[in-house]
Amino acid sequence: MTRHAENPVVTVWSSDVEDEDEDEDDGDELLTALLTSARDIAAAERVADALPRIAYGAVAIVPDVRDAGVAVRARRGVLACGGHTTETAARVDQAQIGMGEGPCIDAVAGADTVTLSNAATETRWPRFVPEAVRHGVRASLSVRLTSRAPVGALNLHVTRHALDDRSARVRTQRCARMFVAHASLALAGTDRVENLEKAVVRRDVIGQAKGILMNQYDVDADEAFARLRRASQTTNTKLYDVAAWVVACRTL
Repeated sequence: MTRHAENPVVTVWSSDVEDEDEDEDDGDELLTALLTSARDIAAAERVADALPRIAYGAVAIVPDVRDAGVAVRARRGVLACGGHTTETAARVDQAQIGMGEGPCIDAVAGADTVTLSNAATETRWPRFVPEAVRHGVRASLSVRLTSRAPVGALNLHVTRHALDDRSARVRTQRCARMFVAHASLALAGTDRVENLEKAVVRRDVIGQAKGILMNQYDVDADEAFARLRRASQTTNTKLYDVAAWVVACRTL
């Protein structure tokens, strides 16, 4: 506490001011790190390239975490590892997926944030926890990605200590949720761009197939497209696959 000699009534709590300054500095650093990571994720050309960036970004931002992984639903709804920072993270995530239980499974199912505070005392997931402990995991945290696609979760594994301390646990959860919110927005952008590029390619292939049929059968564009569609329905094959076959074989 500091008193101004010229005005003894005015009291400045210097320690409080210093604490506030430190909090502001920490907040600025966190925001800068979040934005930097989000830009890095958004710069990926494909979702498959963005997922490892999410894992590494989480390790750089969430305290006391070195082992991070991202699990996403692939085709037909199958959950798979999309990226990880270490082999420990990969093996622990694969164990959850293979056993069908664990924080990641619950988070993807809709629980949002699931915390395994202490593996030594955890009674949920009786098959998964011993496997996680075998890989040195003492605590774990899974946060569901907020993007509509792809559906998945960020998995953070703590090997140095448990998360029994409430303040440490809340800090870790807070940082993880903030990171996932930023990462999910960036990932959604990457997914949207990738899907648009795929749509352009498919449209181009279908256009080429229409041109081949128009020239080969002397029909207009509408009739050529109708023939592609009928072939798709008759063979129970996607329209794009039919068009690609026509382009490759030069006939329907």
